[in-house]
Amino acid sequence: MITEYEINWAIPGNIGYFISTNETGNSKGKYKYANFSYQVGEDSKNVDSNINELKTLHGIDDITFMNQTHSNTVRKASKKGNYLDCDAMFTEDKTISCAVLTADCIPILVTETSGSMIGCIHAGWRGLQSKIIENFFSKFTSINRSNFRVLLGPCISAESYEVKDEILSQFSNHRDRFRKNKSGNYYMDLRYIACDILNELGITNVTISKSCTYNDNFYSYRKDKTTGRFVSLIWFKK
Repeated sequence: MITEYEINWAIPGNIGYFISTNETGNSKGKYKYANFSYQVGEDSKNVDSNINELKTLHGIDDITFMNQTHSNTVRKASKKGNYLDCDAMFTEDKTISCAVLTADCIPILVTETSGSMIGCIHAGWRGLQSKIIENFFSKFTSINRSNFRVLLGPCISAESYEVKDEILSQFSNHRDRFRKNKSGNYYMDLRYIACDILNELGITNVTISKSCTYNDNFYSYRKDKTTGRFVSLIWFKK
């Protein structure tokens, strides 16, 4: 059984969520154990096995994934395709579940107090800089910002994420989330930049994972380069 990362997120009872670790699963070699991406070089049969196990585990008929490219594109998910060209998506269709794949970037899951919508966001530094979070929430003009419930899943911690000055220069409003190190570069705190952005939008009910993908039981591109992607999934319960 694919191991679940357990985190308590207070959301409506009709919404389910799941975050995988790489402790168990059907992937092999460099990709062990639970890789959900077809784009990283692993045998597709192993990826199929992981996805099918996840569907069976939660009684889900289908999962909509994204072809993630660090863009700021947001799409509404429908039954027309299981792989959308975007880095954030949402739906009110109760038959659709939404997944985001990561290996250091922030997986963000979203719903609201009545449980009428779900969504997910893939947010690395490029996405944060190009306003992927702002673009996502701009799609919802009829929902009070205070009603959103947001989960920031496991991502790389500031202590393990060293960046150069050119990245700092693109985040002039968040300089306090960078800490200069002895090498003259900076440690960048992705998760709290995302949290700051959410707060600035009026979204304050934010649950934040403290786990680090570089140091804990997750895939980390910064650490391994050739590696898998773990899944953060949200769906409407039947």
